Amino acid sequence: MDLPIRLDLNGLTAAVVGDQGVDEADLDAIAGPAAVAVDAILGRRGTGEIGFFDLPDDRATAQACLDYARDLPPEIDTMVVLGIGGSSLGPKALYSALGRPLDPLRSRTPGAPRRLLFPDNADPATLGAVLEVCDPARTVWNVVTKSGGTAETAAQLLIVAEHLAKTLGPDAVARHLVATTDPEVGALRAAATAHGWPTFTIPSSVGGRFSVLSPVGLLPAAVAGLDVMGILDGAAAMRDRCLGTELRTNPALLLAVLLHQHHVVRGRPMVVLMAYADALYDTADWFRQLWAESLGKERATDGRLVNVGPTPIAARGATDQHSQLQLYVEGPRDKVVLMLTPAARDRELVIPAGALAESRREYAYLAGRGLGELLDAELRGTLGSLLGRRRPAGAVVLPRLDGPALGGLIMMLELATAYAGPLYGVDPFDQPGVEEAKRLAYAALGREGFQHLADQVGAVTTAGRYAF
Repeated sequence: MDLPIRLDLNGLTAAVVGDQGVDEADLDAIAGPAAVAVDAILGRRGTGEIGFFDLPDDRATAQACLDYARDLPPEIDTMVVLGIGGSSLGPKALYSALGRPLDPLRSRTPGAPRRLLFPDNADPATLGAVLEVCDPARTVWNVVTKSGGTAETAAQLLIVAEHLAKTLGPDAVARHLVATTDPEVGALRAAATAHGWPTFTIPSSVGGRFSVLSPVGLLPAAVAGLDVMGILDGAAAMRDRCLGTELRTNPALLLAVLLHQHHVVRGRPMVVLMAYADALYDTADWFRQLWAESLGKERATDGRLVNVGPTPIAARGATDQHSQLQLYVEGPRDKVVLMLTPAARDRELVIPAGALAESRREYAYLAGRGLGELLDAELRGTLGSLLGRRRPAGAVVLPRLDGPALGGLIMMLELATAYAGPLYGVDPFDQPGVEEAKRLAYAALGREGFQHLADQVGAVTTAGRYAF
């Protein structure tokens, strides 16, 4: 298939923003290291260490997700995803982009695509509300954690399992829980085996933030009636286009290089992904984790202390034109902005040319226009303002909000992140800083084996001079 999305990075180059952009000589100089980065990542793929590349080819697992959704009892109208980080951000991005707007609020009919809910934090108010509003007999709970021991998800599981046993009876728990986890090890795998819960596997070679094209994303997508196979088709097409070492013909590599160059050479550590469709904001939020957790590292792969990392920012147009754009346009020159938008919108609302519009001259220009047309004009105005001030800005355009386009976008961003790792000199597939915080949280809770770390746990407030 053709490339499922359009990527325009001209606004990041000197051809458009002059000395604020990356020029051809810069690209020539970095082309060699960029090729080495691709070879390094593909080498790790070849050894089986990195598995996200090959998820689009696993159609058997995708079909198993579809079969599970098909076989759910017709009275089930809700799936609640219990997960955090990539275990929630990925499937939420798919659902927001491809599901019906405000889908959880819509009335359900038996057997229709189910709504998804994502209480992705250990906030008792949120999970408590989910337990209150979801009929336990009509809800299935998808517990997602690769390690099986993620504290937030484990806590939610224990609460939900007891809730199901009390409301429906102990024998009903296995009918209303499904586990998505490691194929062999971990507490969740052991619990699922012991209690007979249905399970789906996250490949051992796929990390959480790269797992959206595994059952982590595909199972909820299937339950919600999304185009699972189309997502994989688009991802496969993008992957196949982005395996080459030639910088100027590999979209993911070029994106990685330009963002890296703007950061380390031109002092722009921040990249704003600004979605001009509400449906795409959660994709920007997913990218925020992907880029930050993969590239923000204390040490390089050779052990050097580097404390390196770009800062991703999720924004929404036109909303953030009224909260953030002033900073982007006139503040420090420390950002690259990427617009994310569909070329065609699934729905348009025409602004009426009625008496109210005619009564005020200030409204006349809106009469007869579409609301989506207004949003597109806002995008063009923002892009023009940024580029006019020589602020680097590009665009990622999806022909439509459909499965192939979203799958292509996801794969491109994952590949760009992977290729950026060697450019920064870091491993994009680990997260030692996150693991340290987890260990200290375990110590605060008195978990066995972590008590020796208790004196490192920070207090929320202190009694020092500058605490009031």
